[in-house]
Amino acid sequence: MMDLFIGLVTGALFGAALYCAGVACPAKMRKTLRLEDNEIFKIMLFALGLSSALLYVFNLVGILEWSHLSVKTMHLGVIVGGLIFGVGFGMVGSCPGTAAAALGTNIYKQAIVIILGGIAGALAFSLMYGSIANTGIFDMLNYGKLTLFYISYDFPSILDISYVGLLVMGLLLMAAGWFIPCKKEV
Repeated sequence: MMDLFIGLVTGALFGAALYCAGVACPAKMRKTLRLEDNEIFKIMLFALGLSSALLYVFNLVGILEWSHLSVKTMHLGVIVGGLIFGVGFGMVGSCPGTAAAALGTNIYKQAIVIILGGIAGALAFSLMYGSIANTGIFDMLNYGKLTLFYISYDFPSILDISYVGLLVMGLLLMAAGWFIPCKKEV
């Protein structure tokens, strides 16, 4: 029960952060995707960098639990799914996660439709999973649970520089997020 409560609280905090960052506004997201406004891009870069650096710190002090990390399998199905998701995101300017943050705004009707679309898409994929898997798409370009930096014997990596890579990448992403100029329409 406590895990559900913690999930509810952290989810609400995450939604509030999305709302404050402007990610709940589809028009602002579309401007970001068209590279007309870099504010959300800067926030995302900084947040990714901070989380990477924190993973390094948590590992360094010994409080990182592997059971809490989830590395998904990399294969052609993930690439195709990502492309489909990206096209939909670009067309609408939102996804089910950012739409949840928009439920308390004046575009709540659009947000509900987006969330229902995400649920319908997930249901359709679940129902078709067996026939999709039989095509062999999940076996094509299957690299397993691939990570960029070596973090565990469980996951193959592209670079063998351990958690130092997370720290360096985190610092570079935070710097990029901090120093990229805001490009806004006048």
